[in-house]
Amino acid sequence: MKPLNLYLLLGVAVGVSACQSTMPRYEREFGESVRNTLQAQIIHPEAENNADPVKGLDGRAARDSINSYQKSFSKPVPQPSVFNFGVGGTSSNNGTGNQ
Repeated sequence: MKPLNLYLLLGVAVGVSACQSTMPRYEREFGESVRNTLQAQIIHPEAENNADPVKGLDGRAARDSINSYQKSFSKPVPQPSVFNFGVGGTSSNNGTGNQ
């Protein structure tokens, strides 16, 4: 082979080897701890495969309940006035414990 071809072949080999991925381990596993933590927070991972209906309120009753709950914050219910008789007055035992 001619030296020019040899140098060209050597240059191509070095160039191709520079493109090789040398990703370190910590980059390969980047975000793995977050994914593991999110999976650990799921109580029942197979819940989506459960075809049984949820027992509880039907849709209409649940909707009315939520609407009533949200409406309770829009206008506060007026509180009735309370009259307290005899509260905060003086005692006749003068702190002796006897009445």
